[in-house]
Amino acid sequence: MTEEKDRILLVGQDEELRRTVSEVLEGTGRYLTVEASTFEDALSEILMDSFSLVVTETELPDLSGMDLLAVVSGLRAGTPVMLIDDDLSAKSAVASIRLGACDYLYKPINLEFLVMQIERQIDLYHHSKSAPLPEEAKSTPKAPRDREKRLNRATRGAALVLGREQFKAVNQELARLLGHIRAHFVGLIDADGNLVGAAGTLDRYDLVLLTQALSIDPGATSTLASILHEEKFHSTYLEGDQSGVYIIEIREPYLLSLAVICPTDVKAGMVWLYSKRTAENIARVLQTNPKRALSSRLND
Repeated sequence: MTEEKDRILLVGQDEELRRTVSEVLEGTGRYLTVEASTFEDALSEILMDSFSLVVTETELPDLSGMDLLAVVSGLRAGTPVMLIDDDLSAKSAVASIRLGACDYLYKPINLEFLVMQIERQIDLYHHSKSAPLPEEAKSTPKAPRDREKRLNRATRGAALVLGREQFKAVNQELARLLGHIRAHFVGLIDADGNLVGAAGTLDRYDLVLLTQALSIDPGATSTLASILHEEKFHSTYLEGDQSGVYIIEIREPYLLSLAVICPTDVKAGMVWLYSKRTAENIARVLQTNPKRALSSRLND
């Protein structure tokens, strides 16, 4: 019986590096490689098929490797992503690891070391898949994946269609919000559970599980909304012994959840004030997205 080969997605502008790494990996007989030069091409491959590993440069012609890392965590939870940067940056390395990157390398790349790291990450990937799941993970249903919706540019979630400037502006707004209030974490999650942006101590949380949980549950509030003659509620607050969770829904031009996690001793009024102001600012930023405007014109 022929052993199934691991599929590896190689993403980057450096065509020579992609081709060389591809030839070395496929020459071992253990791997099949797929190449992409842009975020958009890589996204199409990820939507079409699964991979044992994604290796991406941080600088891409359209978006960035960090953007791809965030999207992979939502679309293909558990798929390891390795980043290759043009320059060593401690700040970028820490940020990428906090967002879930399995490794962070920088040029000039030692080819033998790169291949060794790729093989190591794939071995770890298979080990994690074979390890028994915790009981809570077994009982947690996975969110349904609407493949056709994701393939269609006009119906993709916000994280899959925003441009570089929108991502940058959103994260600036989140960082500003974090500076106004004493929060552990602020994040923006689209309707498909993808992390659009985040700020705070990201290493405190499992971001995949967190983004699945941080959304307003319409089923939990629909009865109360009906009694009070409301169409629906657009924000909610959960208080525990140590943390308070604030969630504000943004409806236009995308369905998004702005989530804030704070210590319980933070003044709730200040959190709501700054969070709602941030939600309004983000909505205005996203109104400028040329891709969504184009899609709207095409669908009219």
